[in-house]
Amino acid sequence: MGSSEAEFVVETERLRLEPFKQEDVDALHALWTDPDVRRYLWDDVVIPRSTAEEIVIASEAGFRARGYGFWSLYRREDPEGGLIGFCGFRLFEDSDVPELLYGILPSFWGLGLVTEAGRAAIRFGFERCGMARMVAATDTPNQSSVQVMQRLGMVFETRREHHGLDTVFYALSPEDYADHLAFSAPPE
Repeated sequence: MGSSEAEFVVETERLRLEPFKQEDVDALHALWTDPDVRRYLWDDVVIPRSTAEEIVIASEAGFRARGYGFWSLYRREDPEGGLIGFCGFRLFEDSDVPELLYGILPSFWGLGLVTEAGRAAIRFGFERCGMARMVAATDTPNQSSVQVMQRLGMVFETRREHHGLDTVFYALSPEDYADHLAFSAPPE
């Protein structure tokens, strides 16, 4: 890993977040074509490998241009165990607002790892990148993802049809983030 990539590595209690790299394409393609993962992430479409490669390239460019992109998730206790998920940001459609996205292999669902990765990404976005706001969206039936957004302190904005799907939108500002940190901090 080059020194510029190393500055974007983030560690949490249980995870190591490493910026996407070309070596991740096959593992990401396998993650994103898993039937349970693609159900909401790709609207149940099996994406071609070239799409995974394009996303990796775009993420690498995002880190160079804006200081953020997507991270591959690895368990710190088993770094050789391979990629277990992803988390990070891209620009939301035709705007300059970062969108938080995440996903993890079904065998790691329910362990709080996506929330842990999301917290690290949000902290990175506000504290290292100076983001003014971030958004996240999911199909309304994907209540697990909605619960992650809520645990991250994101605030419900609207529910509307988006790309033909019933979708909920959440957002987070630096002020909401600070309030959430203060509210969720353990008592002294």
